[in-house]
Amino acid sequence: MGKANIKVLKDNQKAIHPRSRKAKQISKKVSRELKLKKRRGDSNIKLQCLGDKLAWFKENMDQEVDVITPKHVLELIEKYIDRNTEELEQITLKHSIGGRQVRQHASREDCLRITKEKEMELFTNSGFETVDFLTPDSLKIFKSWTGELRYLPNIKLRKYTKQGLEAMISGTCEASQHSSPHQMEEDDSDVEDSGDEMSD
Repeated sequence: MGKANIKVLKDNQKAIHPRSRKAKQISKKVSRELKLKKRRGDSNIKLQCLGDKLAWFKENMDQEVDVITPKHVLELIEKYIDRNTEELEQITLKHSIGGRQVRQHASREDCLRITKEKEMELFTNSGFETVDFLTPDSLKIFKSWTGELRYLPNIKLRKYTKQGLEAMISGTCEASQHSSPHQMEEDDSDVEDSGDEMSD
């Protein structure tokens, strides 16, 4: 009995008061670990979504072409945005048969419709992100991509707008004007280097 009492006393000594600094430290540590775990999970989901999107572009692009024009990019993006049109039409057809009042596959239909609207809004406003098809080196890396998510960071991405691509196609805007500031700096340095060589 004496030993049992001693054990109870030791356990009581190890007990942490819920309002103590030690309890706050433990709570903070647990909270941080949960946040990190959630962040890693969100990051993995985003990476998977990006991988699925780029895999679609790789499957639907012409692998034999070494240079992709703005027109090809525009057609690819529009085709991607409309990729679920056939499924939406099938759902609509099922609704029309027999004059059903209850919407079958309503959640799936709403999901496809909202996704299409969101992607089209990005394409017409802030820009639709995909592979930098217009840069030969980026295109070469993308064509050699095997579909593994761990190699996604090696693929250079770029945002395209419908207006920007149409301007490139019509010839009113050159591709360099739609490049990132980093690319423009590289181009400027190349011009300066060539000027120095000519002066020599």
